[in-house]
This record gives sequence, C-alpha cells and structure tokens, in this order.
Amino acid sequence: MSIPKAQLRLDWIYGYRGHQCRNNIFYTDEGEIVYFVAASVVVYNPVKKLQRHFIEHTDDVISICCHPNRRYVASGEIGSKPVIYVWDTHGLNILSVISGNHGSGIAALTFSSSGDQLGSVDLAENSTFCIYDWKKGRLLASHTQQSERVFDIRFKPEDDSNIVTCGVKHINFWKHCGNALDITQGKLGKCGEIQSQMCLVFGDNDVCYSGTLSGDIYQWRNGELLSITSHAHDGAIFSMDKSDEGIASVGKDTVIKLWSNNLTLITTLSLTNTNLGHDNLCLRSVKWFEDKILVGTKTSAIIEVDVKDRSRPKILVCGHSEGEMWALDTHPKKDNFVTGSDDNTIRVWDAMKHSLLSVSTMSDAVRALAFSPNGQELAVGLRNGDLILIEYPSMKKIAELIGNGEAIHELKFSPMGEHLAAGYNDGLILIFNTSKGFSKPIIFRGHKEFVTHLDWSGCGEYLYSNAGISESKTFSVATGEEVRKPCGIASTYTRVLGDDVHGIYPKFMKDVNDINSVDVDFDTGILVSGDDYGNVNLFSFPSTKPGSKHRRYIGHSAHVTNVRYNFNKTMVLSIGGADHSIFQWKVYKDMAVPHEHSHTVDSCDEETDTSDAELDSDIEQETQIRYDRKREDVKEKRVKSKMIKVNRPPAPDGGLNLDFVFGYRGYDCRNNIHFTAQKEIVYHVAALGILYNSETHSQRFYTKHTDDILCLSLHPHKDYVATGQIGKDPTIHIWDTHNTSTISILKGQHQRGVCSVDFSSDGKMLASVGLDDNHTVVIWGWRKGEKLACVRGNKARVFSIRWRTNVNDSLVSVGVKHIQFWTMKGGSLTSKRGIFGKVGKQATMLCCVFSKSGDVCYSGADNGMVYKWKGNNLVQVVPAHKGGLFVLIALDKGFVSGGKDGCISLWDEKFEKCLKQYSLSDFSNPNIEKPATQSIRGIALGQGKIIAGTRLGCIYEISKAGEVDLLIPGHSEGEVWGLGVHPKEQIIATVSDDKSLKIWDAVDRIIRVSKKLPLEARSVCYSNCGKLLVVGFKDGSVQVLSSKDYSLIKQLHHRKENISCISFSPCDDKYLAVGSHDNFVDLYNTSDFKRVCVCKGASSYITHIDWNKTGDLLMLNSGASECLFFEIPKGSRIPLKSTDINSQSWETWTSVLSPLCEGIWPPSSDVTDINAAHLSQDGKILATADDFGYVKLFEFPALQKNAKCKRYVGHSAHVTNIRWTKDDSFLITTGGGDTSVMIWSHRGFTQSSNNSESDSESDESGDEAYDSDVEMECSINYNEKTYTNPIRVIGEGIRPDQKESLYTPDTKISRKQTKSCDVTRKRNCCEVNDLVLKQVYGYRGFDSRHNVHFLESENQIVYHAAGLGIVMDIETKEQQFYSEHTDDIICLSVNKHPKYRNIVASGQIGSKAQILVWSTETLKTVSILQGFHEMGVCAVNFSSSGKLLVSIGLDEFHSVAVWQWAEGAKLASVQNTYLRVLYCEFRPDSDSKLVSVGQRHVYFWNLAGTALIPKKGSIPNELAVKMQTMLSIAFSTGGITYTGSISGDVYVWQDSSLIRLISKCHSGPVLALYTTLKDGLIVSGGKERNGKCIVKLWDQSMKRSKTFPVDVASTNSNVKALSRSRGHILTGTNKGDILCINERSGHVSIIQQNHGNGEVWGLATHPTQNIAATVSSDKTVRLWNLEDKRMEGVGYLRCCGLTTDFHPNGSHLAVGCVDGTVIILSPNLQQIQLIRDNNKQIQCVKFSPSGKFLAVGGEDRLLSLYTVTPVTSTYTRLNTTRSLNGSVLQIDWAEDSGHVAVSLSSYTTVYISCPDGKTVPYNPNFIYHSSTTMISDNLTGIWPKDSNKFDVNSADVAHGSNVVVTGDDFGAIKLFEYPCRTKYAKHKNYYGHSAHVTGVRFTHDDQYLVSIGGEDSCIFVWESQM
Repeated sequence: MSIPKAQLRLDWIYGYRGHQCRNNIFYTDEGEIVYFVAASVVVYNPVKKLQRHFIEHTDDVISICCHPNRRYVASGEIGSKPVIYVWDTHGLNILSVISGNHGSGIAALTFSSSGDQLGSVDLAENSTFCIYDWKKGRLLASHTQQSERVFDIRFKPEDDSNIVTCGVKHINFWKHCGNALDITQGKLGKCGEIQSQMCLVFGDNDVCYSGTLSGDIYQWRNGELLSITSHAHDGAIFSMDKSDEGIASVGKDTVIKLWSNNLTLITTLSLTNTNLGHDNLCLRSVKWFEDKILVGTKTSAIIEVDVKDRSRPKILVCGHSEGEMWALDTHPKKDNFVTGSDDNTIRVWDAMKHSLLSVSTMSDAVRALAFSPNGQELAVGLRNGDLILIEYPSMKKIAELIGNGEAIHELKFSPMGEHLAAGYNDGLILIFNTSKGFSKPIIFRGHKEFVTHLDWSGCGEYLYSNAGISESKTFSVATGEEVRKPCGIASTYTRVLGDDVHGIYPKFMKDVNDINSVDVDFDTGILVSGDDYGNVNLFSFPSTKPGSKHRRYIGHSAHVTNVRYNFNKTMVLSIGGADHSIFQWKVYKDMAVPHEHSHTVDSCDEETDTSDAELDSDIEQETQIRYDRKREDVKEKRVKSKMIKVNRPPAPDGGLNLDFVFGYRGYDCRNNIHFTAQKEIVYHVAALGILYNSETHSQRFYTKHTDDILCLSLHPHKDYVATGQIGKDPTIHIWDTHNTSTISILKGQHQRGVCSVDFSSDGKMLASVGLDDNHTVVIWGWRKGEKLACVRGNKARVFSIRWRTNVNDSLVSVGVKHIQFWTMKGGSLTSKRGIFGKVGKQATMLCCVFSKSGDVCYSGADNGMVYKWKGNNLVQVVPAHKGGLFVLIALDKGFVSGGKDGCISLWDEKFEKCLKQYSLSDFSNPNIEKPATQSIRGIALGQGKIIAGTRLGCIYEISKAGEVDLLIPGHSEGEVWGLGVHPKEQIIATVSDDKSLKIWDAVDRIIRVSKKLPLEARSVCYSNCGKLLVVGFKDGSVQVLSSKDYSLIKQLHHRKENISCISFSPCDDKYLAVGSHDNFVDLYNTSDFKRVCVCKGASSYITHIDWNKTGDLLMLNSGASECLFFEIPKGSRIPLKSTDINSQSWETWTSVLSPLCEGIWPPSSDVTDINAAHLSQDGKILATADDFGYVKLFEFPALQKNAKCKRYVGHSAHVTNIRWTKDDSFLITTGGGDTSVMIWSHRGFTQSSNNSESDSESDESGDEAYDSDVEMECSINYNEKTYTNPIRVIGEGIRPDQKESLYTPDTKISRKQTKSCDVTRKRNCCEVNDLVLKQVYGYRGFDSRHNVHFLESENQIVYHAAGLGIVMDIETKEQQFYSEHTDDIICLSVNKHPKYRNIVASGQIGSKAQILVWSTETLKTVSILQGFHEMGVCAVNFSSSGKLLVSIGLDEFHSVAVWQWAEGAKLASVQNTYLRVLYCEFRPDSDSKLVSVGQRHVYFWNLAGTALIPKKGSIPNELAVKMQTMLSIAFSTGGITYTGSISGDVYVWQDSSLIRLISKCHSGPVLALYTTLKDGLIVSGGKERNGKCIVKLWDQSMKRSKTFPVDVASTNSNVKALSRSRGHILTGTNKGDILCINERSGHVSIIQQNHGNGEVWGLATHPTQNIAATVSSDKTVRLWNLEDKRMEGVGYLRCCGLTTDFHPNGSHLAVGCVDGTVIILSPNLQQIQLIRDNNKQIQCVKFSPSGKFLAVGGEDRLLSLYTVTPVTSTYTRLNTTRSLNGSVLQIDWAEDSGHVAVSLSSYTTVYISCPDGKTVPYNPNFIYHSSTTMISDNLTGIWPKDSNKFDVNSADVAHGSNVVVTGDDFGAIKLFEYPCRTKYAKHKNYYGHSAHVTGVRFTHDDQYLVSIGGEDSCIFVWESQM
C-alpha cells in the first residue's frame, strides 16, 4: 500500500505530570509556562492560549529545569539509557543532547547560577550524580553514591563548584574539583534527626534550606545544620522556590507559604476550597515570579495565583490524575469528546476551546465510554463491571447495571442507537435494547479471552468483535449466533484484527496486542492507530499487506490506549495509558500543512518502510562485508609473549625499506583519493596511507595504522590527512603529508571500524561514522582529540558523511535506502530524514556533496541518479550514470561525478547539464586485459589531470584530451595468495581470487602483464629456467603456461581442492611438485607432464614444499603441524632426524615447521599463524609472513624458541606469501584481504631504516646491573598494606566494645575529682579541647623520586610525607600542610609555568588512586583527577605550558595518562608495559613529547590527539651497549635526553636513538637527574658504592661536572630527589633526609632528618621537657626537640626497635627490640646496658613512677620486672609473670608503683603486683600514673562499630585527665572525652597519617601530642588547644 495522503499536526495536549515529580513548572522570559506530560514538554502561552511542543524525547519526561536566562530548558526522561535535552523555548531548537552516563531515568536537573554547567542525578539503584559543560556536551565529573533515591539538586548561587543533593534520609554537600566530586554528608548535630529531605533552595548568606518529609525546614551552611523551622507545613514539603521577593514553599497540606529570604513567614495562601474536580489536593511544584505564583498539583493541574488577588486562582492546565486512561469517545455532532480514567472520573472536553467542560466521579475506574448516535446519551463501563447510562450534557444518571466484577473493555451503540453492545473481560458480549434499559440482554459467548473491540454493521444486524488472543468474530444480533462468513458493511472500524488491517502490523510481528486501537475515515481512506510504543500512525485503508508504509507521530510515552476521529474527521484524539495525557491532532487531508504549524512538531512523518527494489550487486556485496577480524585476538598473544623472559637469539643484521606498493582499496571504499598541497596523490591500501608522486613514480608511506584503512579525508588546507581503520576499538589518525608524522589519534567511540571521515569547512572539526550496528556518528575537535558530539546514526549501512560547505554545525550522511541531515546540538546531533515526496523514488544513496554556497546538497544513488536537496526535501532528480553513482565532487564552477559505468562526467554549476564525459574504457594496453567495467570509487582533480580510483584496485590518470594511463595497478577484491619470483630477472608473478595473473617489474615498479584466468587461483611458480609459469587453481586444476606469451602449454587436473603450493625440482626442472588441500603432493615429469608419483601420508592440507639441492628429497609441511620427507621419484616417505635435516643442503626453504626454524614461532601461537617463509639466497635471513600483518626477518637457522627478529608493518590482517628476488635485493609480500603487493628493498646493517621499520619484540635480556635498593623499590607491592599483617600479634579475644560494661552508660564522673577517675590528674595541666598539627618529621624517599622542590617564594620548599603535602620555610622551619589525600602520597610535581605559580600535583596509592592538584599558597584543592589509575600513581609531571599533566599508574601494565588537569579531563591514556615504570617527564620545551623510564626500558612518547604513541629507545649495534634499568631523566636542547641507569652510566639519546654513553657518572645507580630551565645545567645524584653521598652539577652537554660531597647525610644514603634554584641544590635521600647545598661554598644545610624506610612503633615523651623519643625498624632511635623543631640526636641499634620509655628523671631511655633484647641508653643515646632475657620481640617497656622498677613485656606472654640501681645504672630482674593470656601490648603503672595494669592481645587486662610479680584482682580504687591501655571500661567508647575490621593501636589519656587520644589502623587520630564509657562515643577526627597510627603520647604538660605512623615512618607533632 502507498503512504497515506494526509498528515497530522499536534494541536494541543491536555494534562500535566504532577505525580512522582516536583519542581517542574517554570515561567520563561516571554511569560510562557513550561511543563511536561508524557514524552512531551509544553510551552504554553496563557494569554494567547497557544501551545508549542518539544517532542524529541522517546519516553516519559520526569525532570526539567530552567536556565538562569529563563529562555533555555533542560529536560530528562526515563529509560535504561536516558537522554537529557537542552533546548531553546523560543524556537524549540535543540542546543545540546547529553546521554551515556545515567541509567533508569533522570531524577533531577539543575543549571548552575552562571548557566554554564548542568547537574543531573539518575534513578539507578546507586544514584549517579553528573556535572556537564552542557554547551559542549562534555562530562566534567561524575560520582556514583551508595544512597537512597535522590529528589532534588541545586548549585550554590554564584559558585559553580558547590552543589547540594537531597533525598531519602540524606542530604549531601558536594565540591566539584577537576573531574571529581567530593562528597560531605550533612551534619545534623544535636538539633536534627535523620529524615527524608524532599526539596532544596538557597537563601541569603549561603544558607541552604531543605524541606523535609515531616514538614520541617532545615537550614544548612557549609554542610552543617544551623536550625530547624518546625512544622512549616502540615505534611511533606515537596517544592521550594526562591524569587527576588522571597521563598515560596508548597506541600501535602494544600497551602502555599511565602517566606522572606531569611525564612521569616510572610503569608499563607490556602487552595483547599478551590474546585479542581479532586479532593485532597496535594501541591508538588511551585514557581514564584513577581506577583504570580505558579503551582502544580499531584492531580495534574497547574494553578496560577495572583498575590494581589489571591482569592481567585486560575486553573491554567488540568487533566486526569495518576492511573491509566483507556476510555475515549467523540461526540457525533459536536467538537466535544469525553475521557475516562483509573482516577474514577469522566471528563468532558471542548476541542475547539481546549477547555474542560465538566468532571463526573464514578465509583470505580472508567474503562469504556460510548456516545449514542444522537449524542444525547453516554454509556460508561467500569472496571468492576458496572454499566451506567448518563444523559448528556447534564451528566445525570439514567440507568445503571451492577456488574459481576469483570471489567467492561468496550462499548458501542448500534448505528440507529437501538442497541448497546458491551464487551467484558471474561469474553462475554452483552447486547442491550436501549429502549428497555439494561434488562434481558442478548449474550454472545464465543470468545475465550477479554473482548477488546466492537463494531456494528451499517444496518445494525451484525456485530464484529476482537478478543485478546487474536480472535476476530462476527455475530448475528437476530440469532445471537456466530456467523462464519463476513456479512454486511461496517458502520465504524475500530478493530485491530481483520483482513483490511493486516498492513498496520510490521512484518513478522507476532504480538497482536501491540496495536491498541484504530479508527477509520472511510471518505478519505485514512486509518489512524495507536500502539504500545507511544506512536500514533496514519495508514491508507484498507491496508492489507503487513509492513505497509505509513506515517508515524510521536509525543506519547509507552502505550497509546485509544484513538478517535472527531465527528467531521478534522481532528484525531489520542490518549496515553500510563502518561494519562490527551493529544489533539489536526488532520490535513491534502498534505498542505500551513507554514505556521510546520514547527509545532518534528515527528518522524516520512514513510517508514523502504521499497522492495533490489540493491545493485556490488553495493549488496559491499554491505555484506564483515569487518570482525582475527587480528583482534593478537593483543593477548602479544602480552603473553612479552612476559616470557629468556635469552633469545639475536635478530639478523640489515633490514628492509618499504619501496613500493601495488594496489588501491576501492572495492568497499569511496572518495578516498586526493591531491595534496605538494601535488602528490594520497590514497590508501592495506594499513598504509600512501603519498604517490606521479612525476618520479615514487611513494611515501604513513605506517602507524594497525589494520585496514577504510576511509580517507583531506584537510581543506590539503596538508593534513585523516584516515580511519578497522578494529575492535578502531582509530582515526590525522597525519601530516609533509613528513608523515602523526598529529592526532582519535579513538574510543567506534566499534568494528570507521567507514567515513570528513573535515569541516574550517578544518577544525572532523566527522566520523562507525561500523557498529547503529553506525555511530561522532564529531571531533581533532587537534585536542576531544569528542564534541556523538549520536546513533542509522541501523542501515552508512556509506558517507559530509559537512555542509561554510557551515560548521550541519552535515549529511547517506547509506542504504536513506539520507539524513544532521545538526550539531551541544554534545549530540539531531537529524531529519530526507523527504522524497513525489519528486523521486527512494533509493540507496552512495555519496553526497554540497554546493560551494552550501545551500544545496546533491546525493548520488544506486540507480545512477543525482538527487538535489534543499533542506531535507528532495527538489529535483537528474539522470547521470548507468548503474550506481559512487563519487561526487564539487568544483569552484561545477561538479564531477563517477559511477559504476566507468565514466567520469563534468557538470555545470546547477548540476543540470553534462559538459564533458570521460570513460576508462578508453584505456588501451595490449599486455593488460581490460575488465568489462571499471566502477569509479574515487576522483581527484589537479595539475590539469583527473585521477580515478576503481573498484578493481587500480588508479588511472586521464588527461584533458581523454588519454587514459594506468598509474597504480592492483588486484581487486579477493585474497592474494599466489606469489612467484623469476629466477633470473627482477620479475614477480601473482595470482588472486580475482581470477587474474599479474606480472610485475620490481625495479621499474610497473605492471608488465595482466591476464584473465578462468578460475580463482591460489598458487604460482616459475621454473628454474624461467621459461615456464605454473598456476594452481582453487578447483584443484593446474595450468602450465609459457612465460614468454603466457599461452597454455598443459592443463592438469587430478585434485578437487585448492592447489596451495607448486615447486620445480632444482637444476634441470625435471619434476614438478604440486601440493593441494586434498593432503597430497603430485609429482609430474616436466617432459610430458605425466604424473610420476603421489606423496601420501599428510594428515592435513599441504602448505609448503621444498627440495634438497640434488632433487631427490622433498620436504613438505601440512596444516596438522607435520614436517614430512619423501624420496623422489619413488614418492616414499622417509623419517629424518633433526641432525639429518641440518646436514642436507636445501635448494629452497619455505618451511615453517622444521626444527631449524622453531624460533620463528611466537609464544601462544598456533600452526596457522605463520603463513609463509622464504630463506634468502645467501642462507642467512629467513623472512616470514604471518596472520598479524607482520613481515619479520630472523637469523637462520632459528633453533631456539622466541628468537629475536626485525618486524615490519604495512599489511593488514594476514600476510599470505613472501619471496626474495633472485639476488636478495628485494623482498616481495602479498596481503590476503588487503589485496596489496609490496616491494621491500633489502639493505645492509650500516644503512638506516625509514619509518616503515618497527621495533622487535620487547627485549628483556639486557646487560643488567643489580642494585638491592632498586630491586627493593621495583618489587614493592602497593596492593598489600602493612597493617594487614602487623608486627604485633593480635589475639582472638572479645573486643572491649562487645563486652558488658561494669558501668552504666549514663554514669557521670566529675573530671575535677581525681578520686572518681582511675588516672592521676596533674595540677599544672589545662584541659585539652582540640588539636592542631604544627610539625611533621618525615619525608618519603625510599620509593619516591623527584619529589622535593623549591617554590617561587623565597626559602619555601614543598615535599610530601605520609598523606600530607608539606610546604616548609627552610629558615624558620615553619610548616603548612595540604591534607586532602586519603592515603600515602608517593609522587609530587611542581608546575613551572609562571601562569600556574606554586601549583602542585600529588598522587597517592589506593585501589582508586587519586591525583590532587593544589595550591601551595592557599593549600586548597584546585583539581582532582581520578577514575583511571589503579593501586596508585607513582609519577606525575607538568608539561611546558603547565596545562597538561602526565601520570603513571601502579597497575599491572603501568598505565600512562595525560590530563587537562584544570578541566579534570583525561586527554589520552594507554597501557604501557608490565615492567615497573619509575618516572615520566615532559620535555621542558613541549606539550606533546615525554619520556618514561623503568626496568630495562626507556620510552619516548608523542601525544597525538587522544593517543599516546610510544617509541622504544633504540640502541645502534655499533655502540655495543645493552639496555639497562633507567631511573632518572634530564633534557638538553636539540631533542637531547639523558637517562640515568642502574649501573651509574648516563645514556644520551637523540630523539629516540642512543648517540653516546657517559660512563660512571656515579659509581652506583643514577637515581636522580634534574634539568635547570633557566641555564640548562643538570644536577645528578644517586648511590655510591663506597657508601658516601655526593651530588654533581653538570654543564648542558654533561661533559664537565662539579662534585658536592654530602657528608651530613645519614649513613648509606642515596640521592632520590633534586631541585635547583638561586644557587642552591635541594636534595632528598632514601633515608628521609632533606638537605640544601650552597653551590658556591659547598656547605650542606640540614633541612630535615627523619626515620628511613621502616615502621615506627616505639614512642615516648620526656617526663620534664618537650622532647620525644622514637624507635623504628630502620634500626635507629631518635630524639626530637619539639620546641626547636629539629632532631636532637640519633642512635643506632643492633636490630629493629619496637618500644621505648624514658626514666622518670630523664636519665635513661629503655628500648625494646624485635630480637627480645632491651637496650638501656643514656641521654646522648649511648648504650648503658643490654638485657638479654627474652627470645621474642619486646612490645612494651615502662618505668615505674618512682623510677625504681622497669616492666618489660612482649610476644612471649611474659611480664618481667627489673629493679633499677641509679648509682650504678644497672638493671636486675626481680620476677617474671608467665603464661599470660596473650602477648603484652601496654603497661600502666599505679601511682604508688605498687602494681601494673597489663593489657594483652586477647583484649583483657591483668593486674600484677610489684615487686613480687603476682596477679591481683581488679580494684576500682586503683589510681594510675598513666593510661595508655585501650582495654578499660573507661575506654569502651573509643572502639568504632566496625572494629572487627581493624584495631585501635594506641591510646593515651591527657595528664589533665579530660581527654583520651587514640590512633588506629585507618590512619585516624581521635579525640574523646574521658572517661569514655558509652559505646561508639562522639569524637573529633584528625588525619594526615596513612595506614596505621602506631603510637600517640602527650608531652609532660599536655602542650603537645606526638603521634607516629607505622608504614609512613612519620612523627606528627600536634599542638593542644586548651
């Protein structure tokens, strides 16, 4: 059936979505009202009473927000992949389309106050919150939160970086920084309670108000609850709005409250008495603008209240409320219609006035309505089965029939009104006589399922019905029986089943319930239908063929339940089920839609079914090509091969240069040949971009693609080329035609491949189309590699995309049976399908071009026609070619076209007259047989010539005179397998599946002969004398040809399958061996070509045949991995050992399976991966061709597995064959699917290679030096936290928070009464209320490098320790701290650009590693970069411009990422190597070049768009140097890079090639290099073998140096970081020292000395001075002067220390060690006595308050008491308490020194008397000198709820006894009130340490708190706030 000749235009929508939504009504800048219903957003002018509709959504709109300019609107929908549209209310134009980051639906939207950003949150189970730059459609940040449903979202006014969200039992405050969203949960304090927060609004002074479920309004500032306005509403507050006048709030209580900006109530407006047709009015949305207040209700009404006349609110919009709507009928004589819904109401509407006339409430849901023929009665069917007859228009009840509970689905009066038919849910149909009321109905029982539709015959004698299981029946009213044959003519047609409506269903559709309703206009033959997909459709009637053409209109969401024409067929009414909306459509029967209505709806009103015309055979074949490639499986194999570390045989000397390539990709490509600015011809074949110079007949190559190139576009300036390839994650390369360098690589948006690319007119953007199922269209800002827009293209194959001339936001794409016109809208594109109308037949469009003015588009079709388009309307069709038209080019004055007929036509400017035509059939060459046709696929014009590329793989040149010359010959579609080389000349023969034999000249690079073959051929071979040429075919036949004239000499045919290989016997060509896929080798005598014998025994097809030099032994390979040998001419199989094979002299070698070539097989490969091999004539180099597109050269023989090779790229997918020419001067290769023939010139080892050579596989067998420190650093596993396996032994006891307390929780103990506490209170100590971090002793140098820097501010440096960034004044030692990290910082870099002064980037470890960019001046976060690296970030560095940041991850493959840090956007990323990467740095003069170093490698990177292109450092053979582990980087001018190695040498690189070696710059590893930007001088440092520490200052070329000894550094220190500024060198060491060297004097100043690598567990504070002592596993004990901020002294221990304590008079320091010893030290840390009484580690030592005793406990579950003799300083053991229930953790002495409380790992406390060592029971009257235990009823509250996951490691009660401080395994220091007996007590948290805090201690006067970190090796000094 033809498409109907009528159209619909949306006129009005009745309804508003108030249920389940809020904040969804707005005033625009033009006074219109914006709201939504169904899938439509309505812009309503209440003055003019006009609606306009935005209907781009495909499902229910559920959220909306208005831009600050009140002109733009953002709307969000539901769906698995919901879309957000930003659009203009003036013209309904789309501004941006945002998708891809949310699920389930968009719950809430908001614009920032600047209007630049858009916030959104979804309905997914774990809500995702996103921030967008909506104009660009770019995601700025996202966060998935583990919270309940989110209801509202708001930006803070005048601050786009702060956002608030609220929802079910939560409110969150967000900080947007970089690409991260930092969340802070709202703090309720003591005045609030947890409840759902329903809505948000900001008031004055940064106060945020939230309306709650209970009716309260909470007031917040900076995330903390300030106050509560209780009972602001009686019930939930659903919406709040701020205007210039104040704040309005509405809720469930039906009142509007107006507040001042500080929330003082102004007035209350009640809507309780407003008659809206519903009870229990609930207000869901409010908008206050000037004197008007707009309110949306849950019952789908919008009310406007004038503040000055509040007594008369106006109902602007009304509709049915929540519940499905199924009932609809139109009045037979008026423009009235009636609807009924599950809201139990019947509503009568005036279609002309768009108004509600009346509302009637029923007892149940209304499911069916029907007007009588005279319009005076209305029948109503309810869900409960009640049938009611109502008088119209009075709506008085006339009659009622109580139902039986079965719903009535359909009602229909007979034509004369005497009968009423009712269809029920149980399948019954009752027919009532209206004159008799509802008594004695006729009952029809024929249906098995619910009745859906009823129609009467014109005479009223028959009733037609449909039921739910595809039943269609006809009943006689007179008999009540079913009539088998159709009878009568229907008076109405509302049925969805029947012969006349088959066409309304799509082809192959099975579910007939998808079409809900139809109605027919018999006069015009137009049928309207409504379906389950939200569509209203127009069909011609009758419509008998399934899948008939139709027009489709959108706007509803989900199912359209009913459709009806009005009485005069000028309108269509449609109703939505779940969307409970009513759409009113105007019908235009003559299709002349008035201009003023043309913008009202942009529905898909083009015909929806394509014609059944067949596609052209070439086009059909092209559309069937599959681009899924085996090549995609290679990546895993490459990874595995890299991880196998063996000493591999070396690669051969010499190499290859790609010299020339025959072929052109034309069979599935188009418009892919152009003239460049250098007058070269650019095109592509295989994986190569080719630049061809026709004057010199030479080629240059772009070789960076990894698979077949499918498309090509030339930049408007003609100097850049864009090429797109095949692949699982295909890339687009933009490269420079001058030097073939990569400028940008675009990836990550397409699948399978990229089939079309095109530059915009200004050259700034690039459009691309993918080969995925939806043919995704992407717009790129290609220089930055930025995706600007992305959208699904078309399900049908897309062939081409083109930009509109001189317009940078408009494009057109063409493909199978379609053309689409695109417009960029923010981050997406919108499209309109081309409307063919009556002008031309719909056809497959193959190409397109715009006129120079850009106002007209021309498309070439498969029927040879040119279609001319204005807008999206076809205006003219011009015949142009016979067959498909594949190429269109616009000239300055005219056009050029090329088609399947092989003709090229020149046209005038209007494309109406063909001025001249050229034909490729004019080409003539006696040696080249012409094909029947040469389909044109690409055309280029330049230098007075026309260049044409053809489908058959050839490129021709046509002169103005029409002379045709063949420039580039090639094979056409089909795989090329056959390759033979002439034995005496540089001549090559190839055969292909294209049924052709081609003879090539390798020297002159031309084709000599092209001959047609009868069949597809797979093999070819010259005889040794060169006189014969043998061709093997796929059908098993063989032809012997003369090589002189290629005439047939002999035809052989003994096999049925492929002839895969052919070989002549050596010397005299006596025998011909032919191998086939039949698993046999046939041997022929060449004198008569009779078969001599058959070599049998192969288990699979034959792949390769080789002869020994005497011609009596044949070696063959098979597909079953067999290498077999046969005696000739007997053909008998003989076994040969490996030694026998090696002893033979072989005439040819093409075998891939012999033991002599075992090394050519990469790991994890199979027998089919290597397709061919050929040994050079000198027998030294074996060349191979494989399935991965590689050509490789191996040294022969290759006996050892995984031999090294030289690898070359150019082919795509499988390289099928390979052969050396007669003198090894050329290597010839053929591609399978790429159809190319490549000629490689062979060069000696002294020659340099061109860019076609690729590095060999990774070489891990370098001449590697060893260093223990480097090895330790490289082997650190950052995925394992030390505290998961702590040094201390923890028992299995019951934790204190899980025990029953001895005290009741509400027990009150006065802190002033010492008697009531268990700790002595010192009189001179004040109460501690807070802590402030003042000083940190620590620097992370053991596994970090280049992490201490001078800042621009004089005397300031920056470095890191633990989780802190530290800014320090080196003169005053004052420190400032950046504390936003959540784990150890392990890298840090300073931005050197003046624009970004004192900006620092620091990276941390952790499963979700972060990079924080922050200011050293403000200590505020500038940007957060996260979401890419795992485990941690080990290196960061800023680029020269300061705008970019590179980072290296600690994941398995050490990923590299480049960030635009200010925007938080990841610009490029790549997986690097499984070997540890230690550092990465930008060149100081570049934003695109960087270098990374690590284990046995150095990589030189080029940033190209969104790609990072690595090049491994290459070492020329003549330097005789091996790759080593590289540790540091420095730079010089001219592309020079220095890398410091593990051996102490510095490698000097020019670009990526090593040019010299600076031997022994240091005697050990060069761990640090630093480039000074101002003068170019270089500083080096490292590890010296003699244990000393030195730093060297070098000139720019690193030829002269000055040495600075660093004698003050800790013993055996290594330099890990260097910085140079103002004549000073800043140095950081692995031992934690930071030093400063004066260059003039050489004086070294100590900035910081700290513990080195190792955990710090021992901490004690001096009894009378502010001094602390610490011991560590670095085998040192250190004293710290807290007042002077310096290290007082250091002592060296025999082993790792774990615990320490001062004697009460400060004269001794006891240290407990891991070997069980206790060391007694003097104040100057000299050893006094060594106690050896224990075998296991000592975990606690404690002097008694009297100083007479020392208690020692440890892992051996013993407590030893020692007496102290002050005079002799001797310690004698008194007693030992044994068999304790756990190891000893803490010891606290009683004030009288009479006993000790011992805390054990079993979470129990033992009390032991002194000096007898006996255990005593607990006594609540005990008073203790200290309280360091964590196991006490007074400390129950310090244990968190999740304490089973980690431990509290340390605690200390202040000497003032008012607080207790704890340190735990999560790096937290917590301050509690003391005593702390209530479980999970409130506390203050302090962070800075990473991982576990191992100790906390107050100083003697509580002035300071000292804390130590285990793994971070740091000492923190906190100042107490009294």
